[in-house]
Amino acid sequence: MGNYPTPEGYDVAPVYGENIFAPDALKHPFSHYKKIRDLGPVVRLPTDPEIFALSRFHDIKEALNHRDILTSSKGVGFNDYVNREFPEPPTIQRDDESHKRLRRAVQHNLTPVALKRYRTMLKEIIDTRISEAANGETIDAVTSVSQLLPLKAIKHLVGLPENGRERMLEWATATFNSGGPIEAYEDREAFVRDAEILIEAMMYVRQVKREDLVAGSWTSDLFDAVAAGKLTMGEAHAAMSGLVIPSLDTTIFAMSSLLYALGQNPDQYEMLKRDPGLISGAVYEAVRHSGPARWFSRYALSDYVAGDVFIPAGARVMLMYAAANRDERRYDDPDRFDITRKAGDQLGWGGGPHLCGGMNLARLEMELLLESLIAHVDRIEVEEPELSESRGLYGLTQLPLRLFRRS
Repeated sequence: MGNYPTPEGYDVAPVYGENIFAPDALKHPFSHYKKIRDLGPVVRLPTDPEIFALSRFHDIKEALNHRDILTSSKGVGFNDYVNREFPEPPTIQRDDESHKRLRRAVQHNLTPVALKRYRTMLKEIIDTRISEAANGETIDAVTSVSQLLPLKAIKHLVGLPENGRERMLEWATATFNSGGPIEAYEDREAFVRDAEILIEAMMYVRQVKREDLVAGSWTSDLFDAVAAGKLTMGEAHAAMSGLVIPSLDTTIFAMSSLLYALGQNPDQYEMLKRDPGLISGAVYEAVRHSGPARWFSRYALSDYVAGDVFIPAGARVMLMYAAANRDERRYDDPDRFDITRKAGDQLGWGGGPHLCGGMNLARLEMELLLESLIAHVDRIEVEEPELSESRGLYGLTQLPLRLFRRS
């Protein structure tokens, strides 16, 4: 990989020679994140085409405010298959005025005030599970705890018919896993399967009819917006894809990582039991520390500069959110899990106009989990987890967990 044309006065981005998409790197990414941060504000990855990676906190925060240059409209993955131009692109692939309309049509159900109506229902579900599990027996935290609220409750609130609800987790997993460079997949057939599942999900959403949906659900609201002239039918389907496809995995991974961090850091759990006022901060810290969303991409519509490093127009740019959340330039001792840390600005949910639409819901679910733990559990024990090899998300696929009841 040679140098690229760079105007006088600007630096050329150095190359990071290791494959961050290799299975072991996906399971154990944090040492790679540090080496990439230390190389400079922009680092090139030896993919085809090459990727210009931003990994430092300040540089990514700045980049998120320049969607006039670094656009999502040409896809947020790293291969042409998932970045294809759809007739009605999903919300995440829009940067024009329609992006605002689609966000407004969905976000009114996802504000903290709107979500209060579901708090009692969600709390009862997680309280029952934690109370039952607090017997000292080993369970899998991922399937027994972390998946509970997304799979039991959130799928219902979204409002798809049964044949759609049952596939939401499969769709989410395939979506995030199919976004890497094609060459990064040792099993090309597995990539094709994931990519086909993603397209199936998009096609399913486009075929949904109003009468198929749960009355009063979040997706049925989008048809109300069409009837009111606020959205076209194509836009409603595009907004629906943002509710249906990526709405589960990130929260499940974040909740599992939260449980793992508390089990590995009993002093932090003791602090939390003494002061439940730390719950909100603990949620932000868990997302910062674990970094479930590894990265997303942008396309450079024109030349861009980060630090003194030049990125040419036409480049595919990687925003390494999880790396930025461990940036020593922003956080003291960033590898330490500290629930007293002021981590509200972390980038685990992205930022700028494309800030994760489900962030408030994820926070609520994680806060309710912590409330239930404090109420029922004296001590948390964990064993070593199984780790995900997803090309888009980092997290635990299995976590042996023991919860011991409070007396």
